[in-house]
This record gives sequence, C-alpha cells and structure tokens, in this order.
Amino acid sequence: MSLKAFIYAYRKPGLSLEDFKKHYENHAELVKRISGEHFPLVHKRTYIARNTVEVALEGASERNALTPATVLVGKQSDFDFDAYAELTFADQAAFQAFSATIYAPDAAAQIAADEEKFLDKSKLGIVLLGDVIETFK
Repeated sequence: MSLKAFIYAYRKPGLSLEDFKKHYENHAELVKRISGEHFPLVHKRTYIARNTVEVALEGASERNALTPATVLVGKQSDFDFDAYAELTFADQAAFQAFSATIYAPDAAAQIAADEEKFLDKSKLGIVLLGDVIETFK
C-alpha cells in the first residue's frame, strides 16, 4: 500500500514569491539527485495563488500583508503558507529508504544549506497522510 507525506512550506521572510518558487523547484531537483533511486514515485508541489497589493487587506498576516492569498472561503490567516507538497512512496519501506538517504549526514547538510536560502524552517510542517480517497469523473 502506498504511503504519502504532506509538506506545508513557508517562504523565508523578504523572499519574493517568484524567487521562492524558483528555489523550491531547484530544491526538488537537488533532493532528487541526492536520493537517486529512493526519490518518491511522485513529488507534487502546489503554490498558493497570491496577488501583490499596495495596501494590506484586513486580516492579512504580517508575512503576507502585501501578497494575500486568493481566498474563496476562510480567512487570510488560514492560508499563510506559500506551497504544499505531496510525496507518494510505493510503501513504508520505500519511505524509510528515502528518509535514510536524505538524513545521512552529508546529504542532510546539503539539503539544510539549500533550505536556508528559501524556506522559513521555523514554520515548516511535514505529516504522513492516512487514507487517501479519490473521486474521478
């Protein structure tokens, strides 16, 4: 049975939306190179739709005061993260092999150094997902 991990990513304060996306895409390639055959089956990254404004919207967070999310339901503060990623592994063993590879000292140091360039690691969240149920047309 496949295993999925979910990541909430926040850009480093002062980093533009464009630079965040560029760095995150390069980071995914770095992790792919480092993890080699243990890279997830799928590493899907989705970026929050944001607009740049000159005056902060009511309820906007300090970090996104001038780059509010395009919120349809909810509050600006509910969508303070800038991207989320879903990683899909064949099974628990594949996830453990990937983890062992990226947390090896040299690999972990390379990944951490790259993350410092674009992520606010104090807000980073990673969780394993439970049941995934999809409905298709």
